[in-house]
Amino acid sequence: MTSILLYIASILSAILAMKTKENAFTLPVVIALYEFFFFKGSLGKRVLYLIPFLLTMLIIPITLIGIDKPVGEIISGLGDVTEGYGGISRWDYLFTEFRVITTYIRLLFLPINQNIGYDYPVYHSFFDIQVLLSFLLLLSIFGFAIYLYVRSMSSTVLKLIAFGIYWFFIALLVESSIIPIPMVINEYRVYLPSVGGFLAFIAGAFLFMERLKSKKIQTAILAFLILTPLVLSSATYLRNAVWGSEISLWKDVVRKSPKKAMAHYNLGIVYYEQGLIDKAIEQYQIAISLKPDYAEAYNNLGLVYYGKGLPDKAIEQYQIALRLKPDYAEAYNNLGMAYGVKGLIDKAIEQYQIAISLKPDYAEAYYNLGIIYIDRDLNKAHKEFKKALQINPDFHEARKFLDYLNKI
Repeated sequence: MTSILLYIASILSAILAMKTKENAFTLPVVIALYEFFFFKGSLGKRVLYLIPFLLTMLIIPITLIGIDKPVGEIISGLGDVTEGYGGISRWDYLFTEFRVITTYIRLLFLPINQNIGYDYPVYHSFFDIQVLLSFLLLLSIFGFAIYLYVRSMSSTVLKLIAFGIYWFFIALLVESSIIPIPMVINEYRVYLPSVGGFLAFIAGAFLFMERLKSKKIQTAILAFLILTPLVLSSATYLRNAVWGSEISLWKDVVRKSPKKAMAHYNLGIVYYEQGLIDKAIEQYQIAISLKPDYAEAYNNLGLVYYGKGLPDKAIEQYQIALRLKPDYAEAYNNLGMAYGVKGLIDKAIEQYQIAISLKPDYAEAYYNLGIIYIDRDLNKAHKEFKKALQINPDFHEARKFLDYLNKI
């Protein structure tokens, strides 16, 4: 009975994992791999027990596409989901990921120059020498795992090494394959795969120790294995100093990726939030010079000018942002605020209404519209504040004005 309950619990856990994070898609594959690597029994029975886990793999694609759509639309939707992102084709993404995975491997063994915002090049040809060499390296590692498995019939340690290597590659399948996603590289994506990598490395180190005759070499390897976590812990402590503040973190990214617009944009946000207005302007302008179609940077530059009491310059930036991104609800809302400051009330109302039409749950736009209506139509103002509170019950400013209107 206990085994049945644990089996049901494991299936439920797999379902919850699928609803939590997309890379859980590889979980059933690793479970099946573990089953056939380390257990024995009737093939039919084992496959039967694995089927519920394998069926959970349908959850993520169905969730992404929509369960209520006809089969034809689902198939079409899958094509849309796997289409190129941000101008990167499927094949370009795959070629780039060969290089990215080699970077991940390097980071596991030599974690230096870590960066949360890599300015990583996109590769467009399989025959680019860096792509080709990376592919051959990865293929050799994968082939080595196959060799170890074939040789592992009488050695559990060899199976552990092979299993760890397979784990590493399988855990990267969702984010480092042929489906383009934002940011071609991100260090956190190697956290789960690293479990397999470290398993293979440690198992290999102990196997190597067992086969050596020299006690001195065995002692040296053991000392290395003990000292390595201490060294890495020190490196982690030093890295945490970079994470000590948002400014130090994004300055580190800007230093390592000076041509990445997103890094300057995020540093600008941090400067703005901490009241360093001139520095914020500088970073937004750099971001725009690196990426002239960066609508969000123009919008934020407008916010800075608005905060400095320069509504005309703010309006100019918001209008550029909207030319670049016509469905940018936040920019319409901000443009409405700038028009309101200039006394252009009808234009302000128009911008807020556009923002709401684009984003019906935009509490701030309803609130701003309510502020405008206080001097024109108290009933409309009451309606807008009420709507803002329905969307965000913790919107204290909206509640304050609504309470005021209720007392009139």
